[in-house]
Amino acid sequence: MASEKKEAAACPLCGGPNGCAIEAGQQAESCWCMRRAIGERVLERVPPPLRGRVCVCRACAERGRGASI
Repeated sequence: MASEKKEAAACPLCGGPNGCAIEAGQQAESCWCMRRAIGERVLERVPPPLRGRVCVCRACAERGRGASI
């Protein structure tokens, strides 16, 4: 359980903290990702078993923003 919680709090692309509000026990609407479009190319880089289960961090989402939205 602890490893799943740690996995859910880490960006699957860079391993850094993803800043997920839901993971922190806050309302989904308060999460940074609810106010940003995350490009398909960024999402495609998430390993298939983690897709829809963990969040990328803002830095990785922004890095892929120019070419992928």
